[in-house]
Amino acid sequence: MRESKVTPQPKLKSREKLGFADKPATRPLSKSMIRLCIFGYLIWLCLDVRDAVTGLFATMAWVSVVFALFRVAAVITPKPKSAGLAELTSDLPHYSVLVPLFHEAQMVPHLMASLARLKYPIHKLDIVLITEAVDPFTTTAVAKALHPPFRQVVVPKGTPQTKPRALNYAFQSCRGEYVTIYDAEDRPHPDQLLAAIGAFRVRPDWAAVQAPLDYFNDRDNWLTRQFALEYAALFHVWVPFLTRLGLPFPLGGTSNHMRRAPLDAAGGWDAHNVTEDADLSFRLAAHGHKIGYIHPPTQEEAVSILRDWRYQRARWIKGYIQTWDVHMACAFAPGGWAGLKRFFTLQLTLGLTLLCVLFYTPVVVGLALLAAVMWWIGTPIEIGPIYGGTFFVSITIGCLIGAVGAIRSGKDHLIASSLFMPIYWTLLFEPTLRAFREMRTKRFHWHKTRHGVSRTVPEDQTQIAQQEAIQTHHDTRSRSHD
Repeated sequence: MRESKVTPQPKLKSREKLGFADKPATRPLSKSMIRLCIFGYLIWLCLDVRDAVTGLFATMAWVSVVFALFRVAAVITPKPKSAGLAELTSDLPHYSVLVPLFHEAQMVPHLMASLARLKYPIHKLDIVLITEAVDPFTTTAVAKALHPPFRQVVVPKGTPQTKPRALNYAFQSCRGEYVTIYDAEDRPHPDQLLAAIGAFRVRPDWAAVQAPLDYFNDRDNWLTRQFALEYAALFHVWVPFLTRLGLPFPLGGTSNHMRRAPLDAAGGWDAHNVTEDADLSFRLAAHGHKIGYIHPPTQEEAVSILRDWRYQRARWIKGYIQTWDVHMACAFAPGGWAGLKRFFTLQLTLGLTLLCVLFYTPVVVGLALLAAVMWWIGTPIEIGPIYGGTFFVSITIGCLIGAVGAIRSGKDHLIASSLFMPIYWTLLFEPTLRAFREMRTKRFHWHKTRHGVSRTVPEDQTQIAQQEAIQTHHDTRSRSHD
């Protein structure tokens, strides 16, 4: 059979009363309190512009310094030691690979060729290509190309039209003890499944592991270079650092590997959350589970068109808002030290990210314009050198973590581009405003990112093999210094 017929089953239940993006539980920090703080600041602004602006700048400067200190610690901390690869034998556990596709018929041949390179016993591998009934072109393309170990699940028409809804539907028919997710443009390292099994055997307390995500088209243009630096800092510096500290972190939307039992107990993916990966991280943590990191990377296609990037980033920011909102309902779950760590990381990752994207551009651009106007009318804003210096140091460290990420990911040619990261960050403000607006008008709308538009030919396996060789070299060097 080319298509797997799935009978809908009862909705997965979570043991934790977290709620979901469409029906969040009661929040301890009400919207009225947030509005009261905003209203109070606006009154302060009207009464004394200078003090209000200086106070905001000082607050943001010190918050950025605290964040910068953690990033400095991340830069000087090596990656966690690799657990090694599981031996390729016939008695490995069943592994399910979920691959949701939507309007991506052109990606099917290259995708299947890439996934066929995964090293795993074919009789233990269950690769599920998930298509939507409302997308007949991709559904037909997949059906024509199927061969073992690939199979197809067609998600019936319904709402919300999201990736996590498709994952939940296909998950019901999966037989694997372990589950991972890939996107249509992904080129995972062939050893990735074996690395995940090896990590789970060494760390039975880990419910999920994240593989680093790299971009094969980082040379396309300025935007792809900045995007690649952002991911290099995240997956080769920041995430490994949080793993070493035993702290939860937002999983990536692809190449995260999970044990089935904890995923089932957590209720699967939140079908209404547009960053279901970030939500799942803290949902697993609320159930007392830990997440970790493996070394073999996945090559992806960086968004190379500004308009597509803006919509993708608006969805990510909207999903962060949803996730923070949902998980603040049970901010200290599962209680004790684990609950405190989860709360702290929720603020360090999602909370601070939202603050930074919301205030960075107004502070950098708006303050410069305001200072010029105030100087022109003879009332200059007085900002102490300490506040200005701390903000400058924070920006410098942000560039540093990008440069270090480039080195660790084997992309030394991106180091010079890290100097332009502060300009890249200013672009985040417009998607942030769009995200907040869509929280009222299109709360669960999923902006689909186009793939297959890169100038770099994705089937160039030679380039990918070179990146894998470079990554292996840097991982070996990292372990030698561990």
